[in-house]
Amino acid sequence: MNALLTTLITLAQVTGGTPPGQPPAPAAPAVETAPAPAPTPAAAAPAPATTSPGPQAPHPDAGGGMWTTLIFFGVMILVFWLLIIRPQQKQRKKQEEFLSALKSGDRVLTSGGVIGRIVSISGNVVTLEVAKDTRIQVVKGHVAGHYIEGEAKKTS
Repeated sequence: MNALLTTLITLAQVTGGTPPGQPPAPAAPAVETAPAPAPTPAAAAPAPATTSPGPQAPHPDAGGGMWTTLIFFGVMILVFWLLIIRPQQKQRKKQEEFLSALKSGDRVLTSGGVIGRIVSISGNVVTLEVAKDTRIQVVKGHVAGHYIEGEAKKTS
């Protein structure tokens, strides 16, 4: 379909006609030049007559499309921010608050699915006890949340 339309438009441009289904383009307005005034004896040199028209005034709605486009992009950026960026920022802030509030004795779930009790926290490393006398070290950022026994049964 696109190839057919492109062919028709190219053919119309080559032949000088308009594509089918479109009204003919308006004819260019005729530009008339006023006759040069008769030279006066006081004038030293008569002004040469110009045959080309001077700069034409811009169409009154020439900038309307630009403002519409800018408003459209502004609205799209606002929607993008409200639906995607802002919720992610809130979720990241909530996770950072959770990680800073971790303490020894909390039962947590890691992003890898390991359940354990926090034994110690040193800097960015959390030591979890996953079984009796079995401890593993996990990067603090991979602690996903608190583990509650009742919630696990509901989701299983």
